Amino acid sequence: MQGSISAEKRAQGEASAKLIRQELDKVREEGGAGQYGAFSDERIMAALKRLGCGKEHGVYVGYGSYSVHTGVTCVSGRITKEELTSEVHGAYAEPQPGTGPCVENQGGH
Repeated sequence: MQGSISAEKRAQGEASAKLIRQELDKVREEGGAGQYGAFSDERIMAALKRLGCGKEHGVYVGYGSYSVHTGVTCVSGRITKEELTSEVHGAYAEPQPGTGPCVENQGGH
């Protein structure tokens, strides 16, 4: 279950998402996508680190997907050779263990 976010927090999240997309777009422009058109986790993490984002900020990168907790909202998306997506949303009440607050739990009860 995602937490709700106000219009003000969504606007702040959209501003963060824009910065994140700009940095990740540089990765796409550099090329070098690997298997299935996805970029390596290391390259995505390096791009996010250039923005000052790290694991201490709830960053999770895996299999061409990323999620960042901005302190206000979550920005999650995917980066491949063909696309760069981002979504602004609230943190999950029960996130996937070991991934930070912005990754949906894939487990069951």
